[in-house]
Amino acid sequence: MDIPIYQVDVFSTKLFSGNPLAVCLKGEIFREEQLQKVAREMNLSETTFVFPPSNPDANFDVRIFTPRKEIPFAGHPTLGTAYVLKYTGLIPNKINHLVLNFKTGLISVHLQDDGKVLMETPRGKILQNYPNTKDVAESLGLKANNINPDLPIQTVTTGFPAMLVPINSLDAIKKITLNLTILEPLLNQAKVDMIYPFTLQTCDDENSIHARGFAPFIGIPEDPGTGSVASALGYYLYDKNFKEKNIFIEQGYEMKRPSNIFVEIDSAEGKTTEIRVGGRVRLVFKGILYLK
Repeated sequence: MDIPIYQVDVFSTKLFSGNPLAVCLKGEIFREEQLQKVAREMNLSETTFVFPPSNPDANFDVRIFTPRKEIPFAGHPTLGTAYVLKYTGLIPNKINHLVLNFKTGLISVHLQDDGKVLMETPRGKILQNYPNTKDVAESLGLKANNINPDLPIQTVTTGFPAMLVPINSLDAIKKITLNLTILEPLLNQAKVDMIYPFTLQTCDDENSIHARGFAPFIGIPEDPGTGSVASALGYYLYDKNFKEKNIFIEQGYEMKRPSNIFVEIDSAEGKTTEIRVGGRVRLVFKGILYLK
């Protein structure tokens, strides 16, 4: 059986930059055990499968797989899948808004005329504080004095929980080398899959944040661009009186796959009311997956 498959780069307009994503249409054709096998074969940070909607308020259902496991929600798979649905005509050209149904619920996505793809993320939530900076720093191959003392280490979620770690310099964040022996129990205790160090120093002056994302125990040694955690970071920063409502995050630079992620924050009475995260997407290739 021939199934169309597409690969896109999310958070970039340049070829071979940003975060690659494989998108498989006609997900209902696959047997359940084949979904993980296809994701492992593609060997990208995530592969998505598109299904007919099970919710009457959604245009499509979407499931997301890393090379090792299914995850309930993630940002760049949402944006890239929406782009492919528009590109293939499954979403008519005159429609610039669609709703995708994930394990976590419904997500609205907007495809703008200027080429940006934006998603509305679930409401942010701070899950836990981590005052032990020594263990967290050592899990990244750093010292405790590399942690920014003005900001807390916290696990935060807007759909995909992660441990956010403020680093005090660009030089330090570039030197990160994971200590998996320390990192694995740390993430297990926190009940998250990703650690997300960031710094207020950037490579490009027009950006606000330089970040890196690591989820090695679900098959993502390093992620070039993490939209769902970028939105969590936006929520975290606004909660810490970082009152910029448009945040530009650079990620993937150390991997030579630069991603440019933008976060838009709406607020009322000093509290966030809505967070949107997005970027640009470009098609890399399309082909046929042969299932026999």
